Formats: sequence, C-alpha cells, structure tokens
Amino acid sequence: MMQDTVTAKEIARALGKSGRAVQLRAGKESWSFEQSACRGGKRRLYHLRSLPEDVRQAFAAAMLAGSPGPVTPPTVSTVSVPATAAPATMPSPLSKLTRHQRETALARLAFVREIEHATPLVGKEKAIRNLLAAATDKTLVPRLAKLIQVANDRMAAGRGLSRRRLYDWCSKFAEGGEAALAPRHQGQDMGVPDWAPAFLAIWQRPQKPTVADAYKQFADAWEGMPPSIFAVRRFLAKMADPDREAGRDTGNALLKRRPHKRRSTAELWPTDVYTADGTTFDAEIQHPIHGQPFKAEVTFVLDVATRRCVGMSIGEAESAGTVLDALRMACLFGGIPALFYTDNGPGYVNNIMLTPGSGMLDRLGIEAVRAIPGRPQGKGLMERAVKTLCDPLSKRLPSCSHADMDGDAAHKIFKITRADLKKRAASRLLPTWEAFKAALLARVEEYNATPHRGLPRIEDQTSGRRRHLSPNEAWQRFVERGFEPFRVPEAVRDELFMPGIPRKVRNGEVRLFNNTYFSEALADFHGDFVDVRYDIWDASKVYCWTTRGEMICTARLDGNSIDYFPKNQVEAARERRAKGQVARLAGKIARIAPGATVKLPEAPQDITLVADAVTPPAPELPDPPAPEPRDVVPADSGKRPLFLSEQDRYTWLMRHRDGWTEGDQAWMDAYVRSPAYADLHDFYRYEGIAWDGGNVPHRAQTK
Repeated sequence: MMQDTVTAKEIARALGKSGRAVQLRAGKESWSFEQSACRGGKRRLYHLRSLPEDVRQAFAAAMLAGSPGPVTPPTVSTVSVPATAAPATMPSPLSKLTRHQRETALARLAFVREIEHATPLVGKEKAIRNLLAAATDKTLVPRLAKLIQVANDRMAAGRGLSRRRLYDWCSKFAEGGEAALAPRHQGQDMGVPDWAPAFLAIWQRPQKPTVADAYKQFADAWEGMPPSIFAVRRFLAKMADPDREAGRDTGNALLKRRPHKRRSTAELWPTDVYTADGTTFDAEIQHPIHGQPFKAEVTFVLDVATRRCVGMSIGEAESAGTVLDALRMACLFGGIPALFYTDNGPGYVNNIMLTPGSGMLDRLGIEAVRAIPGRPQGKGLMERAVKTLCDPLSKRLPSCSHADMDGDAAHKIFKITRADLKKRAASRLLPTWEAFKAALLARVEEYNATPHRGLPRIEDQTSGRRRHLSPNEAWQRFVERGFEPFRVPEAVRDELFMPGIPRKVRNGEVRLFNNTYFSEALADFHGDFVDVRYDIWDASKVYCWTTRGEMICTARLDGNSIDYFPKNQVEAARERRAKGQVARLAGKIARIAPGATVKLPEAPQDITLVADAVTPPAPELPDPPAPEPRDVVPADSGKRPLFLSEQDRYTWLMRHRDGWTEGDQAWMDAYVRSPAYADLHDFYRYEGIAWDGGNVPHRAQTK
C-alpha cells in the first residue's frame, strides 16, 4: 500500500500556511491522527481521507501543479488478472501494438492515474474538473502538459482535454487495461477481400507477372466492379513476404524466405566429418593437351569442424576420377574421415565410390552421408566455402567469366585469346594449366590462413583486437588438445585409392579396357577371378589382388609380348630399305636439279599426358594411358547409368529387366555369344545373373 498519512508540515506546504497554524486548526477541529516515532521524539500523522474537504482540495491542486512535496497518494484502481490466466512470463499487453499506439496508450494512462490518485481525496468528478481547470489555466504539471497532444492522438497542437474524453479513458482502462487505451484506427485492416483469391491465382505464378499485368488479367475476368490497382497494391503490402511470394517462388527459392535451423559444429572434432563439392571455375584456362581454352571443374574437400580445406582436384568435368583425387589428397593430408557428406552428383554416387567391398569408401572405412536432393541449404557450409575459394581467384585472372565481369571487357578478351591461339600456341591472357594449379593451391593456402566467421573468436597477439580463428589455427588448437588424425598406412598409399574391377585370369593374363596385362605370378590363378586395381592416370600396369584382399602382383601392359623378329634384325632391314629409298630419290632429284642435296628432318619427340602435367614419356612404358573411365551410378538406384564396361552393362540389364530398350536386345544377343561373356560366365553364375533364355524378357530371348 502507498502512503495515506501526512504530517502537519506537508499540509502547511499544500495550503501555503505555517506549520503552527495547521497544528492549531487540527487541535481546534479534532483531526484524526496517530503517533509515530521519529528522531528527537514523536510526531503526528494525520489521515488524509479524514481531513476537511478544503484541505483535500488543496492537496489535489498541489498534485496537479506538481508541488505536493513528498506526499504520495494511494492507488486504488488496478486491473486484476486471474491467478490461472498466464505464467509470470506473459508478454505485455502492449507488445503487439505499434510504437505510435503504445505511446498514445501510455500518455492516456498517465491522465487516468492522476484521476485515480485524486479520486480518494475529492471524488472522481471533482478530480476530473480540477484536471481540466489546471490544463486551461496552464498550471498543470509540465510532465502531464506535454502528454496532452500525444494522448489526443493528434499531430497538430491546439486540442485540449475534455470531461467526456477523460471519462472515456477511465472507462476503457477499467474494462480492458492498458491495451484498451490504444487508438484503434492505427491498426491495419488485415481482413482478406473477396477479390483477393482471384487476383492471387493470377499473380502467384512462377512466371512472376507484374502487378499491372496481373491486375489487367484479373480485371478482365472479374464480374462486377473490380477494386482499383491501388487497393490491390495496398493488400499485397499487408501480406507477409513468404505468403505473398508463395507460387512466384517455389522449392529452394521459397525456402530462403522461411525460418530454418542452424547446424552446430561445436561438438565435432577434425576428421569427424568431411564435406565435398565442386564447381565450374569462372575463368578460362589453356587445356594441357590440345591447348584450347576451357573452364576447369574444381573439387574441394573441407573438414567441417575447422572449415579447413584438406583436399582439392582439377578436371575437365565432375567425375569419379576428380572426386577420387580430392578424397585421396584429403585422406593423405588431413586424415581418414568418419563421415563423407556430399550431394548426389555422379562424381560421388558411382561404383568406384560405393561398390560394397571394393568401393573406395568401404575400403577406407568411411560412411557416406547424402544431402537431401534439391536442398542445397543442408550443405550451406560447403556451398559458401566453394564461392569463397573460387570467386576471388577467378576475378584475379584476365580471362574471368564471372557474372560480375563487365560484358564488353569479357568479349574483348575472348576475341584476343582466340586470335592469339590462331597465331601461336599460347596467349598472355590465358593462364596455362601449371599456372592455374599453382594459383589455386596458393588460394587454398590463403583461405586456410584467413580468419573464418564460423569459428570462435580470440584476441590477436599482434594487434590486441579480437578476431576469428583461421582454419589452420582451429586445426592446431585441436592438435594441442591431443587430437591425432588416423593416417593412411605408408605401405598401401598407392594401392588403397585405386578402383578395382573383378576379372578372370587366363594363362597369366587379365583384360581391362581392351588392354591385356600379364604377370608370371598369375599362372597359379588360371580360371580364377582376381580384383584388378588400376591407376586412372597410368595404363602401363595394373595391380592384382585376391578377392580376399591379398596382394598378388603387378601386371604389365602386354608384358608377355615379344618381337615377331629380333629387333636388331628388323631395324637393320628397315634402315637398308630407307637408305635405298633415299638413294633412289636423290638420284631422281640429281637428274632434275644437278647439285641439289636431300636433308632429312629430325623425328619429333613424343609426349605423354600423365596425371595433370605434360612430361616426357617414360623410356620403358611409352604407351599412351587408358581413357578415363566414365561414371556409373549404383546398380540399385534404378536410374540408367553411364556404363563403365560391358560387364557393368550386362549386370545392370540383368538386374533391371524392365528398363530394356530395343538396342539392349540386340546388344545382349551379341554379347552372350562373345568370348568376353564366356570369360565371365562363371562369375555371372556366382552372382545369379547368368544368361538363361527362359529367365529374360521375351524381347531379349534368343531366336
């Protein structure tokens, strides 16, 4: 309860008299009082409600004038809330109002409180009249005088208070509390007009018509008087952005407008999760083989816990080979991860990666985790990292083709590079393969050493300012806490990352991609199947393993071939023939042009493309490498893949008989009669997919 007693000194201040005069009047009129202990003795406290009317009126006037001294009248009017209405954390009734509505409601509440304070002294009617008189005489306390315009909800000054308005505010407050004092006309009319569904059906289309065009179509089809286009625009402005753009945006574009959850990486350690993604680099470079301009496909592997780029590769397009290179680098540089989080692209979903037992992930003990198709937001960390890595580097190159690049400048550079390549084998505006590799590696090192906003903050020892950790610093902090990555054993680094295909041994030979590989160590495996692992960049040899995972040998390309005749004998005969031909030509030239001589050009040196660099050929193995295998998708996906070999095509057709085409029927008839099928017949029978005319579709049955 607030104070409801006053001293003689406070009464004297309100009446403008001396304290002695008040004490004499109190004794003469027998004012009710009570004794209260104080410093130096006792004092009398007079009950405010029992004082004469003129004294109470004086107190009320003093309150309105702002000089009642320390007197604090009681508050007698409250808004009661039921005990079971809401918990203590119930939001304020003003929280859903606009700023203007809240200011107006609080200003009106100030006048309501002043009336309630004075009501116990002089009554409600007299309190309101005193308030109006003080406002008219300009004696109202300045705090309240400034609130008159705000409480009236008027922009221009000049309107004062009225008895009816004050009674109305008191009545509304008694019924609905503070929120009832807010002006209603400031709130928007959120009702849905009758014409809104018809207009939205035209406007909310993925073609995204303009408001004017959609309104024209709507007005032509609307029966009766259509609303004005301004009413339509006002209605659209009231709608929430996600609801307004639904239909115009779909899928990922609409998801960007919806609430979402953020994945926390606070509990992860390095190598717990690797994530990978690739993109076409937005700049042209010179192809390492034919020298023509092209855009490389770059693939990156990131450690999720530290955001460190631990692997990368460069290729002509997304493929199993480029992803395998990036994963190999990540495992050797950072360590073998527990989870590999990627999308469903062909470079990640293929037999080389996912084949049970012989796939790369099974071989390394990595669990594959796929993102939801069509939801790149789930891989936002990787999507953002690819842009951060590639965009700055592409804009540093003169051959940039980024969307931000000026169109006229890009066209000019395009013409210059093509003209240069016609005259010579290079262009100063076109980076070479080696220069691009060096620039990309430098950009990865720069990224790993740059503070990352997704990592914790630290105080920089040099500048003294707080900044984020860099990926390298975050990785080092885990090392200092005892982290040690699971490394790839040195002895199996080469073989572990090679794709493998089962092949049947015949007379010490295995066939792979129309090539024959031989080793004496395969003699004991005649008629058995072995796992043939190969380097996608080197076709000179393959590595043979048993199906139980034991190393057998290295088989060389055409390792059992010998010269049909001794090499020196053939070369001597070839030289004699060449000398005879030259002598005959020299004699003919001498008859035509006496004194002329014949000069033979030097034979050009051959080059071979190995991995990602142009180098002289190895003296022992000058044969060109085998073509890079194309990607395939898992056999159980149901989608027709790009077949790696005849074996893959036969296996897929026998397990997806409903997906045969007319071309498949002819191919199957020819394949089952070929020696290639005969070599793998036992393997197909073991897998349960051997050819049986009675078990294939009627379209593929042999005639």
